[in-house]
Amino acid sequence: MLNPMSNVQHPKSEVTFSKIMVATDGSANADAAVASAADLAEKVGAREVLLIHVCPGCTADIDVRDANREEAEDLIKQKAKLFRESGAHVRTLVEIDYPPESVGAAILDAAMREKPDLIVLGSRGLSGIKGMLLGSVSNKVVQNARCPVLVIKHAGRE
Repeated sequence: MLNPMSNVQHPKSEVTFSKIMVATDGSANADAAVASAADLAEKVGAREVLLIHVCPGCTADIDVRDANREEAEDLIKQKAKLFRESGAHVRTLVEIDYPPESVGAAILDAAMREKPDLIVLGSRGLSGIKGMLLGSVSNKVVQNARCPVLVIKHAGRE
């Protein structure tokens, strides 16, 4: 049987991802997203990669007791090394002054300011009642971002 769509000409579209925002929190799921984003950035020739980490509990008032922000900055600088071979300019951003339940909002706020062509983040894989009650950072970003969002599920997850 012949496929009726075989003669249809589809317009070619040039989708470019010159600026990619990658959210990380250091989890295995986020690490999978960072690795996928590094591979993608190299393949598509991204010019800029913005690594973002939302640090719940970090505030602008840093004192000796607040090691969270320093730890967050170390984490994100370590992840930036994965993008060296992509040829993209890598910037890092640690978002502070957001409560833990507002991580998705922090990512969206940064995306509004930075205007990436693509956001990449990991998924914890919450489903059912737990997912509805706790919400989902990736779901919030997918539903509200003004650019495409790539959600990476960690392959090692059961």
